[in-house]
Amino acid sequence: MSRRGDNIHKRKDGRWEGRYKSGYKNDGSTKYSSVYAKTYNECKLKLESLKAEKSQSIPRTKDLLFSDVIDFWLESNQIRLKGATQAKYRNITEAHIIPSLGGLKLSQINSFVVNSFLDKKIRSGGIISGKELSPSYVKTMAIIIESVIKFACSEGWCLPMKTPINKPVIPKSAPRVLNKYEEEKLLNALRHEQNCTATGTLIALNTGMRIGEVCALRWSDIDLENRLIHVRHTVSRVYDCCSERKTKLIIDSPKTQSSKRDLPMTETLVNVLSDAYKKRKSVFVVSDSENFVSPRTFDYNFRKMLKANELENVNFHALRHTFATRCAQVGMDAKALSRLLGHSTANISLNVYVHPSFDAVKQQLNLIYPDKNGQLCGQKIQTA
Repeated sequence: MSRRGDNIHKRKDGRWEGRYKSGYKNDGSTKYSSVYAKTYNECKLKLESLKAEKSQSIPRTKDLLFSDVIDFWLESNQIRLKGATQAKYRNITEAHIIPSLGGLKLSQINSFVVNSFLDKKIRSGGIISGKELSPSYVKTMAIIIESVIKFACSEGWCLPMKTPINKPVIPKSAPRVLNKYEEEKLLNALRHEQNCTATGTLIALNTGMRIGEVCALRWSDIDLENRLIHVRHTVSRVYDCCSERKTKLIIDSPKTQSSKRDLPMTETLVNVLSDAYKKRKSVFVVSDSENFVSPRTFDYNFRKMLKANELENVNFHALRHTFATRCAQVGMDAKALSRLLGHSTANISLNVYVHPSFDAVKQQLNLIYPDKNGQLCGQKIQTA
């Protein structure tokens, strides 16, 4: 069994195999080599020795390829970045950046080259389809390239760019929030479903938990006696060089310390989870098997349930926005709301997740402007 972050696994013949990046193929994809040993520790020492030799044999600055700098940057950020972020950055660099820019020398990388690359990706960057890529995805490429260049500058391998990299503008759209009618219709459907998908949906609607946190939730995290949910884990996709898919799903710690939190349960949620606990088939709350359910599978089942109950197709994350909005509407303190959502500051909760409804805005306006009879929302104006 492989151990997280080591790229080491035990073979069927009993030996331990450690894989390491040894270069790039002609198409820009990563080339790997292996070392073998009788024990895990011996294999790990061999890998560490190879990495040490590699760091001591950095080519002269003028000979550095941009792909080499990307490689050094990824290695240096392994401790800082969470597994899911590492996997995302590796996939983007190997699929897009290295094939186009990796063969250039570091000295050839300038703002004109980078901006031309980003512009092409926006217009026709799809690897297979050749179609345009989303501004958000291309912006991540720009952030990676900018970080790699800053890393090279800090190492003294190049000078800072004189002209900034142009990051694509991401058009902002209002996040989806269920209105009261939609929410009630969904709750009615959940009462009749009584399965893992319905249970997970109700948890999110009553707590604002993220889909990865819901999928990672174990029964040991549910304290029915004290009516608390302990959020300690999330399902993350991490890099796995030993697999052809190059990524795998694991139970990971939340990405920030603020995401580790205790959530109070509503009376409805306590009753639903008490019944679900008696019928449990897994250590995971929203699974019927030994393993956890992947967020992608859970989201698919969620949308399938919506369709079966003739409900509008919405993203599962809309439940988190809905929960935050309802909390704000009943006057919950911003700091308390940020703790429930697992945010480091209250501003994130208010700016990103709280969305006043149009009806609520109209009611508030009626408190300000008097009607034609000189009344403020039913209150008579005092006259001398």
